[in-house]
This record gives sequence, C-alpha cells and structure tokens, in this order.
Amino acid sequence: MAKINLLPWRQELRKQRQQEFVAILMAVSMVAVALVLFAHMALSKQVSDQEERNQYIKAEIGKLDGQIQEIDALQKRREELLSRMKVIQDLQGRRPVIVRIFDEVVRVLPDGVYLTSLERRGDGFSLTGIAESANQVSNLMRNLDASPWFKSPQLSTVAADSTRNAVRDAEAQQSNKFAMTVQLESVDMLQAGADQQGAAK
Repeated sequence: MAKINLLPWRQELRKQRQQEFVAILMAVSMVAVALVLFAHMALSKQVSDQEERNQYIKAEIGKLDGQIQEIDALQKRREELLSRMKVIQDLQGRRPVIVRIFDEVVRVLPDGVYLTSLERRGDGFSLTGIAESANQVSNLMRNLDASPWFKSPQLSTVAADSTRNAVRDAEAQQSNKFAMTVQLESVDMLQAGADQQGAAK
C-alpha cells in the first residue's frame, strides 16, 4: 500500500486559514474604524448644530432683552402720561368746585358779618372778618357746620372793636373782629354733589 504524505496539504490549509483570518480581522478593523469615524463625524455634526442653535438662542435672547427694556421704558412713559392726565383731569374736575366753594361762603354768611380775608391752605380755610355781634359769629359757625361743603369750624379769636357799621354808616358802634378756621369736605363728595346739581339743572 502506498504512503500518502498529507503534511504539505495541511500546511497549505493552515496558511490559507491564517490568511482568511487576517483578511477577516482587517475587514472587521476597517469596519470598526469606519464606524468610529462615522460616529465621531455624527457627534461632531450634532455638537456643531447644537452650538449653532445655542448661538441663535443667545442672539434671540439678546433681542428679547432689548425688547423687554423698550417695553419697560414704554410702560414707565405710559405711567408718567397717565399720572399727568390724572392731574389734568383732577384740575379740570375741580374748577366748578372752586366756584361752588365761593358761592357757599357767600350763602353761609349771616347778615351783619363781613369777611376781610379768606385764605386756603390745602383743604383748610382761614377766615377773618367783622361781625356786628358775637351772636352773628355763632350763627356763622353753625352755618358752616351745617353746610355740606364745610366741616369742623373752629373759632380762633373774637375781640370787640369800635368801627363804623358798613350798613348803617351814620354812627360808630361796637363790633367784633373774629378769626376762625374751617375744613373742606372731601373733594370727591363735593364733585359728586356738583355733578348731581348740574344734572338736575
């Protein structure tokens, strides 16, 4: 029986398998490198896109901050204008009130009482004048207290004084100098009363 030498064939098979293994290993390595590069490029692209988005957001935030500052400035300007308008409206609304106050002062003065000065300080009035008798000063205080336009009349001084009577200018007689203060009622109430009277007319 002839002897067959299988050694060269085995070596060739082993060499062929080694070459296939190396080729597979190189192919796997190349695929792995390609995957790593692809992943790196994809991540780099995502990071770049995210940075662009961040820059865009920062730019938009800057624009919004500028708009907010403009809105704040406009709001402040609006409040200033509303405040001025309110002052103007209050002044215009109080003009008929001033006229009514002087009309009411004339109405509450009893006969024989004459004012020499009328001074306003805020919501208070200082009155000085001459009365023919102390009873007329009392009547004036009662009229002021009963008036819807005034409140809290307080007599400061009253003193006898010899003057000529303006009504009966024939002879000298005893008169009384007086000084008092009185407070004005709420301007809103007065305005409402004036509006109601105007509507009634």
